[in-house]
Amino acid sequence: MKHPKILTLALAAGLVTGVAGCTPASTETVTSNASTVTPTMASPTAPAPSSSGNESSHSQGQATEDPAKVELAKQAATIMTTWNPTKDFNRTAAELRARPLMTPERAKEVIAPERPATGVEWLTAAEKKATSKPTVKLMTEHHEQNTIAVTATWQWVTKDGESWAGEGKQTFFFTFTDTEPYKIRDYVSSVR
Repeated sequence: MKHPKILTLALAAGLVTGVAGCTPASTETVTSNASTVTPTMASPTAPAPSSSGNESSHSQGQATEDPAKVELAKQAATIMTTWNPTKDFNRTAAELRARPLMTPERAKEVIAPERPATGVEWLTAAEKKATSKPTVKLMTEHHEQNTIAVTATWQWVTKDGESWAGEGKQTFFFTFTDTEPYKIRDYVSSVR
């Protein structure tokens, strides 16, 4: 297994979702080889601090990650949550646009579902010809070693200036290659 910590996080998020009895916020099917999870939780669950003895690297909620990796994570999350429903078949179209930021192996794992996106939010945005405008934020309370967490929220904006809040939040957990120029080695995400 390439990244057991990410898989553990994904499984834990799925378990919390099942226990809470939540229903998915989206009806879109995600098929990126179990690299993307779509749990719906009432509040984010940060993973427990790593037991590798490096807990002090995140003391007092301050992230000490490599600034280049943080910027790459923010850039990827921005691309992955920028949608134009009149042109994008589904939300995975945005992930496909982010493939140049990934390793070739990870980029191959991004596979769009065969059915179009649905749901009131997506269909309303398509009808009004709106595009999502994301705001991304580093999750400094995230303490998993070698993983950077970024949360994205979005506004839908039309060409004539009408806007309204998106109905959710997407949190990404990224891992990277070890040498520059960094590439995304793996990621999972959760949508609420």
